[in-house]
Amino acid sequence: MEDCASLEKWEERLIERYPMLRYFMTRSFGVEIEFFGLKYSVSAGDRDIIPPYKIMNRTADGVLLPRAFQERGMILNGFSPSEPPYEAWSFVLDDSIKGAGGAELVSPILSGVKGLAQLYKAINLLQEFPEILVNETCGFHVHHGVDPEKFGNRELFQLLRIVAIFENYIFHLLPESRRGAETCRPLEIDLYEWFRRNGSKREVPLVKNLWYTPENRDDAKTSQQRRLHPTRYHGLNLHSYWYRGTVEFRYFPSVLDQPEELMQWIIFTQFLVEWGAGRRPELDYVAKPNKWLNTLYKIYLGTGMMDHIRFPGGPEGKKAEL
Repeated sequence: MEDCASLEKWEERLIERYPMLRYFMTRSFGVEIEFFGLKYSVSAGDRDIIPPYKIMNRTADGVLLPRAFQERGMILNGFSPSEPPYEAWSFVLDDSIKGAGGAELVSPILSGVKGLAQLYKAINLLQEFPEILVNETCGFHVHHGVDPEKFGNRELFQLLRIVAIFENYIFHLLPESRRGAETCRPLEIDLYEWFRRNGSKREVPLVKNLWYTPENRDDAKTSQQRRLHPTRYHGLNLHSYWYRGTVEFRYFPSVLDQPEELMQWIIFTQFLVEWGAGRRPELDYVAKPNKWLNTLYKIYLGTGMMDHIRFPGGPEGKKAEL
């Protein structure tokens, strides 16, 4: 087992590889990794979770999928109908994906660097099965856990405002083929119109009333208690907040051959959630930032927060809040 010094060096190497990681918190998160090509059978009594022993995919070396996961220390859920769902990694049916054998791998609740490491292992493991593939209909959805007692209406509105104003920047982080996907549409809440009509009233509006409107694809005939609610198919899904206590980002594609991109996406979106919660860290300026850090520079510039960017040789600003 590695000693503390070795683990510290390991984290230092990770931060060097992923500059955004230094702003990463221990907030819980979970992911849904969509793909097609899963070979399985289901029975009438099965739930949405596919029983692992009914999955027939094999690695190039001929190892069955459940055994491959077991050998890597990845516990799979669904061996028994009495198991609480999603307490371990779960293969789940998904008929929204084009291609035979559409499914998604749903993670248990993860957190911190250890959670990222476990996810990295799962993504690389999926790549060992030649028949598991992705196309433009496959998304990589990230849920960030929020406590309604601490992340209430004011925090929701701050997050909604940031994403609504700078959503074009977010779409530029995506491959072009993903930008028109129906399952991650741009927000259809017109905050500019709301401020125009309520310019003299600076009270924070009730976000739930903004979210469930016809403009944002709400359907009065569909119960707000349903998971598959029409408002969930935006890149930022706040229906998940009232349904399961998470904030979901659905923009990014399931690029299994680029696990580093998926890691950066989790870190970037958690940064936005933390910002919504009122934590705005100082960013260290680097001359050649990656696209994630560069996007944050642009957002800071657009919100008048240049004093939160520390330039080399410049005066020290406030201490970072994260």
